[in-house]
Amino acid sequence: MKHLRLKVAIASFFIFFFIRFGWAWVCGGLMLLFGKDNRVLQAIGLGLVAFSVIASIIESVKNYISMGKVMDSNNPLSALFAAGKFSGDPSIYENIDFDAEIEKTTSEIFEMPEALSGRRCVERLREELREASTIEECVSAFEKECRDQLDPDEMIMFECGNYPWNKGHFSFSLTRQYPDGVDDEFFQVKLDVLFEVDETNEKLFESAWDERLKENIFDYIRRSKSYHYAQENKFSKIRIYMSQT
Repeated sequence: MKHLRLKVAIASFFIFFFIRFGWAWVCGGLMLLFGKDNRVLQAIGLGLVAFSVIASIIESVKNYISMGKVMDSNNPLSALFAAGKFSGDPSIYENIDFDAEIEKTTSEIFEMPEALSGRRCVERLREELREASTIEECVSAFEKECRDQLDPDEMIMFECGNYPWNKGHFSFSLTRQYPDGVDDEFFQVKLDVLFEVDETNEKLFESAWDERLKENIFDYIRRSKSYHYAQENKFSKIRIYMSQT
């Protein structure tokens, strides 16, 4: 994980330097190139280039520190999610078996007495969706597991998109989040329905929490572009697991 943390910092530096602050070094470089005889332009050009380098280093260090905090929480799965979000670089997952990390984390959470209700939910979903072939079967099964929401802090999330940890798959994801009862953190029951990336789904990105919607989140899901895409296309696999924030 320490190696992953360093790779994230390096990847994020280049992303910040070439994309976020790219305008600064491009402008600075042009001033240095075309303002050779103008000391003012030379000074401004050097300043802009220096700014892009320093700002990129600062932002990368922030990511490095943030990744450290996630790793210190002893939640490797959260660290992997965070790595992708901090760096945006899929290459950091090349040597990581994400499915194996999911199973390892889920097994560890299953051992926690506080996670009993989530464990039962995962087990029921795995059994019910063992031979699932449609997205409606998946959504209906997950919806049924969310009908007994009693804790006001419990939330449901719908999220779709192409994320680096899925290595070439479009993810249609549902999450049930509830308090762990110990550290003011949350357990998450997650259902990922994965599709091979194509020209249509690579443009789809959707995200919603039930608490921010005026309507039932499952009605919202069934009206979404991602749901309609999933109805018309065959998924490649389903992942059902637990994580902890």
